[in-house]
Amino acid sequence: MIGHGTVEAVNGLTARWAATLPDTGTAVAAAGVWPLLGLLADGAAGPARNELSDALGVPADGAATAARDLLSVLGSTRGLRTALGLWTRATFPLEPAWRDKLPAAVQGQLTGDHVRDQAHLDAWAARCTDGRIDAMPVTVDEETQLVLASALTLRTD
Repeated sequence: MIGHGTVEAVNGLTARWAATLPDTGTAVAAAGVWPLLGLLADGAAGPARNELSDALGVPADGAATAARDLLSVLGSTRGLRTALGLWTRATFPLEPAWRDKLPAAVQGQLTGDHVRDQAHLDAWAARCTDGRIDAMPVTVDEETQLVLASALTLRTD
């Protein structure tokens, strides 16, 4: 169950984003990226931790728990699909204590073969959005060390 404070924080981020967009029918929903930012805040330190906490609207200390709770509620909502992805090269320095707290389905590895990695990420995007997004909107190359992604789809009648 997510707390009222988390709902307010997610809505606050959405409102801040919406305020910066032109009034041309653009739709935004922070619920798709808020959990990713919450998990990142948990592992961040120094200025990055403070900036993530400010963006989230909640203290970084509780952000990962709030993110997992939000993902659980979103995942149980009829017609709504959400997914997070974090792919790194084996040589990318991730703090093991932080990495081990991530949901298993979030983590993936980049091989360094950019064609193979791109195909894998494109397949993830298609699978997580029921084909609505058929390719990852990022181009992987031989220099890519880290890819973070979130996907949120809503099917209505």
